Amino acid sequence: MQITFSRLSNSVLGSLADQSISISKKAKYTVVKDQPLLVALETEFTGYITVFGKSAFSGLGTSVEKADMKRDGVFLGMKTMLSGMLKLPSFPNQQNAVDLFTVFQNRGLDINTYSYNDETTEMDKLISDLSTPVNVVKLESLYFTPYFESLKTAQTEFKAIYAEQLAANSTLRLELSASSTRRKLEGALRNYFGVVEGMKSVSGWTDLHAELNELVKSIRNSKIGPRSEEQTPPAV
Repeated sequence: MQITFSRLSNSVLGSLADQSISISKKAKYTVVKDQPLLVALETEFTGYITVFGKSAFSGLGTSVEKADMKRDGVFLGMKTMLSGMLKLPSFPNQQNAVDLFTVFQNRGLDINTYSYNDETTEMDKLISDLSTPVNVVKLESLYFTPYFESLKTAQTEFKAIYAEQLAANSTLRLELSASSTRRKLEGALRNYFGVVEGMKSVSGWTDLHAELNELVKSIRNSKIGPRSEEQTPPAV
């Protein structure tokens, strides 16, 4: 379970700790019940959210996630329908479908997996490309205009709620002990992950290790870093 904690934003570090604790507290993982390093992690996490709480968890995270899922859904729907039309040689206006699918390809067929900031940037570019007079006509020929309008609306709604989240976070100040608090949480995570890693081949620990490892990989392997409120962590 290798991950560079210093590269994580404050919110992602807090989320990693929170989810690690939640996983470890599952009833089936009796091997870590009252485990000293897990208890230490819980203690440091409690101190961490006292300092970073409002900054790292603005309360808008769920709304941002839902808004992102909405625009992702429309994007994926349009991409899938266009892809399907390419496989139907006799489909009317198939060339228009080919041309529009190429627009999607040029901007990235997987932009829904990007970080919030990067996806927003690329989605704006995609919408701009699709908004040219030529492409508007092609969208109309395929009866895609309502879907395109839905994509634009979803993008606008996401940008509004995300901007609200960032603005809320930027107005909240961290306490002077922030750097020390962050280092303590990183250390507690490192120690706990270390014992789980060391015991992974022992009965009762294997599944816990696998679940925590998947959590770590999902953050480590995400495109352009973890999806988060992307705050700059304090220098450590």
